[in-house]
Amino acid sequence: MVITRLLKYSLALFAISPLINVGPVNVTALLLLLASALQLSTQPQQFSVFWRQYWVFMLTMVALTSAFLLSNLLNNNPSTLDATFAQSRWFLLLAVASPAVVCNLNTRDWGDLGYFSASIALLLTAVYLVDAFTYLTLGSNFILDLIDAQRGDPLRPSWVFNPHPFSRTLLAAMLLLLGCILVSNRRALRAICCFGVLGLGALLVLGAVRTAFIAVAVLACLGVFFYRDKKLLSSLSVGLLLSALGLWFRSQLFPLAQTDKSLGLREALFEQGVDTFLAAPWFGGGYQAARAISWPSELQKFTGAQTLETTNTHVQWLEMLVSYGLLGGLLFTALWLLSGWLVFRVSSQCSGTRKLAGVLLFLNWTSLTIASFTTVYRESEWALWLLTLLASLSLIEQQKKSNDETHTTSGAAGL
Repeated sequence: MVITRLLKYSLALFAISPLINVGPVNVTALLLLLASALQLSTQPQQFSVFWRQYWVFMLTMVALTSAFLLSNLLNNNPSTLDATFAQSRWFLLLAVASPAVVCNLNTRDWGDLGYFSASIALLLTAVYLVDAFTYLTLGSNFILDLIDAQRGDPLRPSWVFNPHPFSRTLLAAMLLLLGCILVSNRRALRAICCFGVLGLGALLVLGAVRTAFIAVAVLACLGVFFYRDKKLLSSLSVGLLLSALGLWFRSQLFPLAQTDKSLGLREALFEQGVDTFLAAPWFGGGYQAARAISWPSELQKFTGAQTLETTNTHVQWLEMLVSYGLLGGLLFTALWLLSGWLVFRVSSQCSGTRKLAGVLLFLNWTSLTIASFTTVYRESEWALWLLTLLASLSLIEQQKKSNDETHTTSGAAGL
């Protein structure tokens, strides 16, 4: 019982960590890994029983990790094991945490996690709005000075984040609060969550990330398509309005000439990445191979400003091809599509509240997928992906149990 509580609390902390910063994501990920391993040590058979059902997904993770290792070996990486672990650590966490979480946390536990995460998201939203207000109106970094942090982008007050990964986190938090609005029977809670969604939307607009506004419009349309409920029609309208407002604000913040330059530089980044991939198409250049590319000085300046001195191709799929070649790129694509299928199963096979949760999870997966075409995943995106899968797998197994109980009850009634 104590170990299960530790697992629950560590998952709760991991769930809200993407809203804070990269450091908390790494720390809480380690805590979740240790708590999951401790939970499985009491019932080790849960690991084999669980992954026997999802052996294709596990095999794909193992194959992709092997592709990482092979590429690093062939490229004589001086820290082969460290580099492989750095890229595949999220697969290790998913492999250990999935059976522990799915087999030991029940529906009530997930409800507690949802409300806890929503409460922290509301609190952080208030803090971020105050920070943005004091920064934009007074030019003050008062709140950041309290925690000795630096702003990620002086033009866009997106907390201490690069605005791009922060936008994915904001979208995930908005989906969480939207779920609370749709399932809660308490008017006060729904009203608070509505204000939270509006606050997160304001932060999203201030971040001025073009891809995020496109994602909002796509998610709003998909949400209504997959979950045909009158309550989501208002969400569609708000989503489209937010998307239009965000694109307008970005046009005011960045003149057209600057926007065209940004797109041109991204195109040049893509071409450089493709050339590097073609130079080593089968196994790539190894971990973070894009950093070894001889970028022109203009591109160096652009990528440094955009990614906090970390050079990459700005496309997740291309980054995998550059680093791990066609083998790694295809395996990553297979893994991503498999994860999407698992998430989609929840919305297609479940009903009621579980179906709504499945739709929201699928929308979050879609948000991350859209982002992959304009950025390279960092800790925040990997954590959101992992949380989406953990929740989806739990819902699938809960639906199975519910179906089995229904069949058993029906059989007993027939007798």
